[in-house]
Amino acid sequence: MHWLQILAIMVVMVGSGLLLSVFVKNFTFRRNVKKETALLLQGCAHEPVIQINEDRLRLLPSPVLRWLRLTRSLDAGKPIRSVRIRQEGMLRTKPEGGWMPFSAKQHSLLDRPSFIWKARIRAAPGVAIYGRDLYLNGQADMLIKLMGVFKVGHARGREIDQGSLVRYLAEMVWYPTAALSPYITWEAVADDVARANISYGGINASGTFYFQKTGEPVRFMAQRFKEDRGTCTMEEWEVRMRTYKPFQGILIPSQGEICWNLQAGPFHWFRFEVKEAEFDEVQT
Repeated sequence: MHWLQILAIMVVMVGSGLLLSVFVKNFTFRRNVKKETALLLQGCAHEPVIQINEDRLRLLPSPVLRWLRLTRSLDAGKPIRSVRIRQEGMLRTKPEGGWMPFSAKQHSLLDRPSFIWKARIRAAPGVAIYGRDLYLNGQADMLIKLMGVFKVGHARGREIDQGSLVRYLAEMVWYPTAALSPYITWEAVADDVARANISYGGINASGTFYFQKTGEPVRFMAQRFKEDRGTCTMEEWEVRMRTYKPFQGILIPSQGEICWNLQAGPFHWFRFEVKEAEFDEVQT
């Protein structure tokens, strides 16, 4: 949506006395997202299903094991059960579109693939778009609202479930012990390349990780469904990671970008920077 269209909507809202209603509905939207976050975090198991042991580690391809040892996520002798990430960055919705700054928080669980991502995007001065991506119990729900009130986009279904599962797989670099999840299997591809396969909620997905010689993953590529105005097509999705930093002693990528490698050319649409990462965080 162009910022002039957004401004026109705002003018109409003020002129028709809808501004108070907008504030109420915005509050309701944010309250509902908070409830969804609490519901997701209730699923954080008291006894995690991921077990760290030498027998399991021996089954991993060498670059994956090298990466896990580098992150120091195995040092505590127990897996991460959840992680809270705070991000800032820029995104755009189409190749010729302008970049919009965003801030976001994400909670992810490791005992079963689950996450919620909530973002505030500055579309124009004084105008915000709120986004919420939820993946829970094998089902995804992507919701975008202008000012937290007017629905701009809403997507769900098996194609969206597949896309969210691919996303969970890629974001494993932020919660490394998920590499030992019973839902994930690994295949060696080359000395510095490994393919991860995930099966959950009746959906199968896979993606390929590329590692530096020192162990850090620097690229992830997968086939993922891309939704555009109600139509889903399978496209190549790529994540590039850089600038690794330790958070609570665990080394994860703090910067990166995401693009769709489309037939018309690459569409770079998302740039992120991790500002905070808290592991085993279960508070909202």
